Amino acid sequence: MGYFKEINLNNYRNFENFFLEFKNGCNIILGNNGSGKTNILESLSLLEKGRGFRKEKIENLINFNNRHKDFKIFSLFNNKNINFNISAFSLNQNKKKISVNDNSDLTSIKHFESLFSIIYFLPEMERLFVSSPSFRRNFLDRLIFNFNKNYNTVVNKYKKAIAERQLLLKNLQYDESWIKNIENNIVEYGSIIYKNREEHIKVLNKILKAINTSKHFSKDFVLKIQDNFYETNKKIYENKDMYASQLHFNRKKDLFQGGCSIGPHRSDILGFNRLNNFNLNQLSTGQQKTVVLLIILAQSEYLINELNLHPIILLDEICSHLDDSNRELLLYLTNQLKVQVFMTGTEKNFFSFLSTKAHYCNIT
Repeated sequence: MGYFKEINLNNYRNFENFFLEFKNGCNIILGNNGSGKTNILESLSLLEKGRGFRKEKIENLINFNNRHKDFKIFSLFNNKNINFNISAFSLNQNKKKISVNDNSDLTSIKHFESLFSIIYFLPEMERLFVSSPSFRRNFLDRLIFNFNKNYNTVVNKYKKAIAERQLLLKNLQYDESWIKNIENNIVEYGSIIYKNREEHIKVLNKILKAINTSKHFSKDFVLKIQDNFYETNKKIYENKDMYASQLHFNRKKDLFQGGCSIGPHRSDILGFNRLNNFNLNQLSTGQQKTVVLLIILAQSEYLINELNLHPIILLDEICSHLDDSNRELLLYLTNQLKVQVFMTGTEKNFFSFLSTKAHYCNIT
């Protein structure tokens, strides 16, 4: 398994120059509120493709005392006793770059991406099933991105095509071949998104059912896609002509309503109890947290057992609403799975239930 051995932050967030060593296994980052615990986790997420788990603008990642300089994140990543020098840095305060052993070519980056993936839990995920549909879609899409690094590109191209179509519809004298080409792109990218979401929900539900049966965790639930267009046209990704025809038919409606009335951007990801179809949005915050941790556990087991990919797990401010089920899940993540885990908190005694092997980093 791969793991981060250390990190050095230069001109990043509240850190001018900061160094921290990590252990393979469970790492607990302790500090007062505002000390930069979450910033450290975010810096690790920035070593992966994308804008990190906060999806911040580059200018907001730069230390406020030195806005004219770029930030730099240096890390040492070990995989099978081979060390990789990984860095993420800004260019001209407006673009992020990643390098592997001082090399930024695509081959090096893709090789590093194949060695690890990051799963994260943020405090706002405690209310996953009462958040917005877009929040839940992004949650599922992030899980797919864990093992399909091209998936985000497809999602972004889909969103761009949706926006282009709407702008063109506003021009009542648009070129028919032009809008048809855009709608074909929407169908192509939308079909990929539908198929990936459907397949991964099936994977998660299968693993979750096994986890609930064998580990006796508290909730027996199933994830479902809610989308009238998708539900009416099962496997819509196999009938692209019908998908395109419906987009054509909806042009006038979409012009007046704005946006696009069908497609995976209209989907919601819901959870229900298997036995009585009880909607998980009725659960308490602590119970919803249990569900999210179970999904993270199922995702981890899928990556490890099916793809031989050991994720890095980032758990920010994880100690709120910790009941026995949630403690048991965290113990399983840290003790049974061979993964590197990072947790943040304000007091050491919050983590007293963990193994004495946990590595504590106090940044106060």
